Amino acid sequence: MSTPQKAINDLHRSDLYLHFYGDSLTEERTAAECEYITHHCRMAPSSHILDLACGHGRHANWLARHGHRVSGVDMNSQFIAIAREEARTAGLDIEYIEGDILNIGFEAIFDTVLLLFNTFGFFDKTDGRELFRRIGKALKPGGRAFIDTRNRDQVLNHLVPCEVTEKGTDLMIDRISFDPVAGTTTNRRIYLKDGVRYDAPFTMYSYHYGDLAGMVEGSGMQIETVLGGWKQEDFDTRSRRIILILRK
Repeated sequence: MSTPQKAINDLHRSDLYLHFYGDSLTEERTAAECEYITHHCRMAPSSHILDLACGHGRHANWLARHGHRVSGVDMNSQFIAIAREEARTAGLDIEYIEGDILNIGFEAIFDTVLLLFNTFGFFDKTDGRELFRRIGKALKPGGRAFIDTRNRDQVLNHLVPCEVTEKGTDLMIDRISFDPVAGTTTNRRIYLKDGVRYDAPFTMYSYHYGDLAGMVEGSGMQIETVLGGWKQEDFDTRSRRIILILRK
């Protein structure tokens, strides 16, 4: 079992990702998201946190600056390099590990485990169950996991076949289709930057709440709370997100 590395590295090539998304990843947004996580996971001061698919360390570095002990894992070497450099510059002691989150082997050492935004969509149900099992194993008894992913109902009801994001004269073009049998969306993404074209196609799974609940079974964790987004929304079929708070 492994995460599809090429698709993730192409999708999240650090220069392209930060070029098109960087303006929206403000310090204020990061602070609000981390405070939301801290509240719902009931994190004590100096908690030991594992940030899976940590990217360039946006959340991990914030949490470390606010007194927590943090480890981050990501398979994208460019993002890990950025995260390490930003932590070093800020004088933060964070363990950043370049590797596949499906291969983590921690045992009962973390108070909180995070898996944020759309990374879970890269896993089919078999790998999803295995990932939940490994997260449960990594948590201390009483620890919590914060899992955030897309809601399949919302994906189907609001599917836009083509979207174009502009950044100056540069473009990010998303051409999206849904496979109802496989339960996947395929995005034939194209970046056009400085006159050069980069193709970064990827396919992601979309899950209902019931799918996720089934994958959690046998992980050693229980669903404590389900939320519909990052603004205290209750979850229903119209929710954009499914956020699970799991407790071991």
